[in-house]
Order: sequence, then C-alpha cells, then structure tokens
Amino acid sequence: MRNSLKQLGRGATLFAATSLLMATTAVIPAEAANKAGAACKKANAKTKIGGDNYLCTKNPTVKNAKLTWVWVGCIDSNKLYLESSARLVTITETAAQAATMLDTEIAALKAAAPADEAEAKAFDQKATDAKAKQAAALLDAKANTDNATKVGATTTAGKQYTTNAATWTKAARSYELAAKNFERSAASLRDKIGEVAKKEKQKVNVLQTVENTKAEVKSTLQNRKQACKPGL
Repeated sequence: MRNSLKQLGRGATLFAATSLLMATTAVIPAEAANKAGAACKKANAKTKIGGDNYLCTKNPTVKNAKLTWVWVGCIDSNKLYLESSARLVTITETAAQAATMLDTEIAALKAAAPADEAEAKAFDQKATDAKAKQAAALLDAKANTDNATKVGATTTAGKQYTTNAATWTKAARSYELAAKNFERSAASLRDKIGEVAKKEKQKVNVLQTVENTKAEVKSTLQNRKQACKPGL
C-alpha cells in the first residue's frame, strides 16, 4: 500500500509539475515575443503591449532602423511633425512672396505720399472755398427773399427778387455738393497714405505666421523625440 501511495504521489507531483510547465510555457512566449522596441518580422502587424497599441514598423527617429514594435503614439507624433514641417515649407515660400509684394506696394505708397498729401491739401482748400461761396450764396438768397417781402412778392420787383433768391439757393446747394466732393477726394488720398501703416502691419503678421509655424515644428519635434524613444 505504501509503495502504491508513493507511486501515486510521484505521479501527482509529476502531473502538477508538467501542468505548471505547460502553463508557464504558454504564457512566457506570448509576453516575451512582443516587447516594446523588440524586433518583429511582419511590417504593419499590430499588437498590444502593456495595454498600449504597437505596430511593427521602423522607428522614424532611429538611423538605419529595422522593423521593431513601435508605440502608435510615436507614429502619430511623427505624422504631426512631418505635417508641420511640410506646412512650414509652404508657409515660408508663401510668406516670402507676400512680403516681397507688400514691400513693393509700401515703397510705391511712400514714394507717392508727398504728392498725395499736397493734392489732398489742395482739395481741402477747394472745399473751404466752396463752403465760403455756399455761405455767401445763402446770404444773397436771404437778402433777395427779404426784399421780395418788403416790396411785395406779387409785384414785378418782388417776383424778380423771388427768382433771384431761388437762383442763389440753387447755387448754394451746388457749392455744398462741391465741398463734399472735395472733402471726399482729400480723404481718399489720405486713406491711400494710411495704407502704408496697414500694409506694414500685414507684413509683420505674415512674418509672424512663419515664426509661429517654426515654433509648432519645434514642439512637434520634441514630442516625437519623447514618444519615439527606443524601447518605449
């Protein structure tokens, strides 16, 4: 009986040991085969390591890289870096063209500014003269209206005064419109002169866009560096 029990005990122990070995063997390869940064064979194969998604690909930050398990966060960071780098090239080229165009326009506006201001002042004077003539015409219109009242609007002289008053009123209106046109012309010329400051600000904004994009590239590069550390 003891021999039978011993044999049974040895058999149970062997069975338990065999079961443990099989279980261990089943677990270890699954864990050992897929390690972050470890070599892999099938490009674009996917797996999970430590709860994170990994892809069998080449680490974009490693020179002469081979296929390894790379964290998808690295791949996403690399995509953002490449996109921002490409955007910087485009924006830099566009900004250079825009800045050149703005420089040309600014130079032309500055060159024309003295003559534009002189012409604007001439319009100012014309507007002032027109307003003076308008005021004089209104006075003449009033004087004729008053005279018509004195002599009687129905008299021959009264009718003439009334006609004269209407003529002067019409003239006053013409002078008023002329003054407004002169003022608009002067304002338009000064707006043109003011375009210099606006275009200079536009140029600053254009160049700032380039600097902002450079900062974005620097940031995405740093993020990629962190996300793509070998073995992460």
